[in-house]
Amino acid sequence: MHASPLARLASTSVAVLALCAGAAHAHGPTPQKVEVSVTIAAPPSAVWAAVGNFADFAAWNPAVTRSSADRGNEVGSTRTLTLPAGEVTEQLDDHDAAAMTMSYRSGRFDAKVLPVSSYSARLSVKAEGSGSTLRWQARGYRADTGNEPAPGMDDAAAVAALKALMTPGLDAVRARLEAAPAN
Repeated sequence: MHASPLARLASTSVAVLALCAGAAHAHGPTPQKVEVSVTIAAPPSAVWAAVGNFADFAAWNPAVTRSSADRGNEVGSTRTLTLPAGEVTEQLDDHDAAAMTMSYRSGRFDAKVLPVSSYSARLSVKAEGSGSTLRWQARGYRADTGNEPAPGMDDAAAVAALKALMTPGLDAVRARLEAAPAN
């Protein structure tokens, strides 16, 4: 006995829905977005002067013990950051001193240094009232990109690690600039 066209359509629809449900459950990691910002009682030019040099990351971020870049603020420059757990490399994608923004992305590094597999970030300074807002945005993927990540290599660990890198830097810039004598 043959199934009616309507029964075949219903059967096919159920099979397609089952495949879609399985595919939705089997997807890999989604990008995690992290944004931190601080308002600083200093002009944007002073804030940018403090953070705008791609090579000098360690000069303002206490989470970094050393930093250098092979071509300074030139697009394509590779920066090496030394963190307590090891080194991370990053590549500069955009540096616009007039707009006071820079964008960069991670290179290769050991997940024991940061529990992320890759990330991209943007640092920007904008006028805010009589001061400035320093904003740092990052988008990253967890270190374990499998469907069931190991503890400490999951989305929460990636977000926590990025915040632990970003927040001390912004707080240190604010503290330093707000403690500086007015010109």
